[in-house]
Amino acid sequence: MRFSKYIRLTVFVLLALALVSTITHFSGKGGIEGEISADFVFEIEPLLQAKCQSCHGADPTDISGGLNLTTRAGLLSGGRSGSAAVVPGNSEASTLVHVIKRLDPETAMPPKAAERLSAEEIELFSKWIDGGAPWPDGEAKKAILNDPQWKGKGRIVIPSQHALNESWSNKAYRLEDLWAYQPLPDIDIPSDRNPIDYLIDLELDKLGLPKAPLASREQLARRLYFDLTGLPPTYQQIRKFVETNDSSYYNKLVDSLLNQKTYGEKFAQFWLDLVRYADSDGFSNDYIRPNAWRYRDYVIRSFNEDKPFDQFIREQIAGDEMDPQDPEMAVATGFLRMGPWEHTAMSVAKETRQLFLDDVVNSVGETFLSTPLMCAKCHDHKFDPISSYDYYSLQAVFATTQFADQPAAFLPEENLNFMQEEKKRMNWWIDRTRKELDELYAREEAAAHQWYEERGKKYLSKKERRKLPDAEQPPRYLGLSNADLGYRKVLQKRFQTLNAEQRKFMPLAFSVYDGSDRIVFSGREMNKPEETEDSLPRTYLLQAGSVFSPLQEVTPGVLQAISLIDQSETDQPDSALAPEITGSGGGRRLALAEWITNANHPLTARSIVNRIWQCHFGQGLTEDPNNFGTASRNPRLVDLINFLAHYLISNNWSLKKLNTLILTSETFQRSCQPALESSQLDPNNQFFAHFNPRRLGAEEIRDAILYTSGELNPASGGIPARPEINQEVALQPRHIMGSVAQAYQPNRTRSERNRRTVYTERIRSLENPFLTVFNRPSTEIPCGHRSISTISPQALALFNSDQIRKQALALSILVSRSNSEIEQQIRTAIQKVWLREPVGEEIDQARRYMESMVQYHKEIPGSRIERPREVVREMFEEMTGESFSFREPLDIYSNYEEDPQYAEVSPEVRALADYCHILFNSNEFVYVY
Repeated sequence: MRFSKYIRLTVFVLLALALVSTITHFSGKGGIEGEISADFVFEIEPLLQAKCQSCHGADPTDISGGLNLTTRAGLLSGGRSGSAAVVPGNSEASTLVHVIKRLDPETAMPPKAAERLSAEEIELFSKWIDGGAPWPDGEAKKAILNDPQWKGKGRIVIPSQHALNESWSNKAYRLEDLWAYQPLPDIDIPSDRNPIDYLIDLELDKLGLPKAPLASREQLARRLYFDLTGLPPTYQQIRKFVETNDSSYYNKLVDSLLNQKTYGEKFAQFWLDLVRYADSDGFSNDYIRPNAWRYRDYVIRSFNEDKPFDQFIREQIAGDEMDPQDPEMAVATGFLRMGPWEHTAMSVAKETRQLFLDDVVNSVGETFLSTPLMCAKCHDHKFDPISSYDYYSLQAVFATTQFADQPAAFLPEENLNFMQEEKKRMNWWIDRTRKELDELYAREEAAAHQWYEERGKKYLSKKERRKLPDAEQPPRYLGLSNADLGYRKVLQKRFQTLNAEQRKFMPLAFSVYDGSDRIVFSGREMNKPEETEDSLPRTYLLQAGSVFSPLQEVTPGVLQAISLIDQSETDQPDSALAPEITGSGGGRRLALAEWITNANHPLTARSIVNRIWQCHFGQGLTEDPNNFGTASRNPRLVDLINFLAHYLISNNWSLKKLNTLILTSETFQRSCQPALESSQLDPNNQFFAHFNPRRLGAEEIRDAILYTSGELNPASGGIPARPEINQEVALQPRHIMGSVAQAYQPNRTRSERNRRTVYTERIRSLENPFLTVFNRPSTEIPCGHRSISTISPQALALFNSDQIRKQALALSILVSRSNSEIEQQIRTAIQKVWLREPVGEEIDQARRYMESMVQYHKEIPGSRIERPREVVREMFEEMTGESFSFREPLDIYSNYEEDPQYAEVSPEVRALADYCHILFNSNEFVYVY
């Protein structure tokens, strides 16, 4: 927009506002005058704040056009003004109304089309101007805010004793925007209807949207299996489901799948996304977290046991405070440490500590309450009723939370079977590294011996000569070349990290304890001190979020708004939602957890039922599952989310019962084919008139291929598995504190490599590219909803991945063992991958393709994978800047159990593998309908 246009618009608005000075202040009376004034307080002023003040007054040093729209004095002072834009009493003649109606693109306001006012908001401005454009402020505004006759205006003021400025404390919020903060209402449902179907059908009827018919039995079976287990059914399981006449068989199948261990493995994945589970610290050094795997397995067990969700929350926030003697409670608190974290000798301890506190507060808010809190770190929240004081009160809860790898006995349920082979390999590496270090130290000492002999002096050991002046001892690093010196540092760092990683075999929990601040380092042992100091850390409200600019001290607390929004007809706050949290070290987190899981807390149950709904339908009932604040669009089906939250609480927070209610609804069982009217009136299917087809998630694709090929190892739990990944990525150098991490090497045996993806190792700086291309999220921020893309690299990954080709070959071997005839091989392959009988010309087309490929493979010999035995690393010695190189052995390949090789099978089996590869690359395999 040209500068002249800004001047012209400023002129319009300034004159309009100058006229406001002639208007009488609000008298505090009712009637039309009082109603218009109340409209200003509850409607017009908030719109000015949201749409105008970011340019006109929020920053007093940079006020656009000199026009300050934050105070009455600023409005009356004008600026660079011109012709009148508002005519009090006559909105038709007011230019302000014309510009917010955007009748002229050159003068449209606000400038960004995405921030345009709605028709209802424009009507509010017109009504206000026609009523004389009153502008009550000060005492007049407070009188309106406190006058009970205006409570019907759909606004609420949530006062705060600790707001950074008075205007924020008196800010009026739309009640509909604070839908998630309000108490759960009772929803009346006819007893003969599934509540979900009843509530959704009500909305569909209102909108005139026709419902899709029920999906076919084949589609429903496949949908159920993937939704609840993350794995496909077999062809035989689908036929049994289709051919069974028992009307209750569907419900029985739901119950059966919910009670399989694969249910927890599937449903844990959305939680691990949310908490950012990883087996490494992240940041530049990305040290391994040896015992993080126990938290992953705890989550899977909790889902399988149908642990009440409120208990699940309490254990993760304060398990160690609930029962210090229970190993599982120590493991559960690993949640608090899941975010990326690093502290080195070059870090500033206060900053590192503050980064953790900021991270854990926001993580708790997003994970359990669907409420991001980071916006309140530097200022009172611009959109939600969360003050900066609230933010630091929550931070004070965690001020005494310290890192520790706590002793925690292994549980009978934990799988320790994979440890022996891994421990043997790690000991080999430790012995080899120690031997190489000893050789370099011996070479250095041999040169020292010679130095003493040449001078006719008695040899002194390194320890003995350490206190001597430099002139009286051999030069430092005598006998070592630049390459030796650089390589020794590599070996020293490797020895340190290998010893730290050995802790994965020890009964330790990646956990926390209550105590005073202490400095701990990444990649080092973090044992809990035998005694904790009596002095506890204090928490301060920080100016602009800087740890070096403390303001007032704050005490542990919770979000005040939760208890201040109407809890009853008496307007009295719910005392259980405004607890006093003790200032002593122990028990702070438990008090917070009890507040979050209070049955009357409005956010907690709404948050999790929305996430569970999203797991089944691909989209939640809200726009953003991690943000129920006013900046997100309000849910269209608010009665449904309220009912589901009430249902969860009344059923002892059972997620399995909630899943059953959703899965047995007709809404879930609908076809993917929308009626034409639905596609036009509800193109995004926000009212669920039909089922949304969904592409399988990254883990589901890999697991389904392994399962179909017969290669999936169903073993549960244990230390992380290392599957094969793209070799270029696996061997790329990764920094680790002035050195390089060891090259990624897969597990030696197929059974270890081919475990479910949830059990594979997640290194923050080394993601599996195949999973990443299918939208596996990063582990940096809480992921409440995975983005789903359809891009060409996905097809290329499926077609060109060595891992997928190997599984196609494994499937062809499996099929050809039991079927010698080509037609039966094709039929069996289709049954295994597409879970149905071939139709039309599929067998003929497949036969012709395979016959041509047999001829091709007879002419072209099958390939055999050649494994590298070492990798060469190029580095620079940090003291001299000179380059050096060293060779790192890839030990795993010396005794490696290969997947099936194309060179080992006949041309006919290779041709069948090519056909199986095509089946894996189809939409019918990759999508759930």
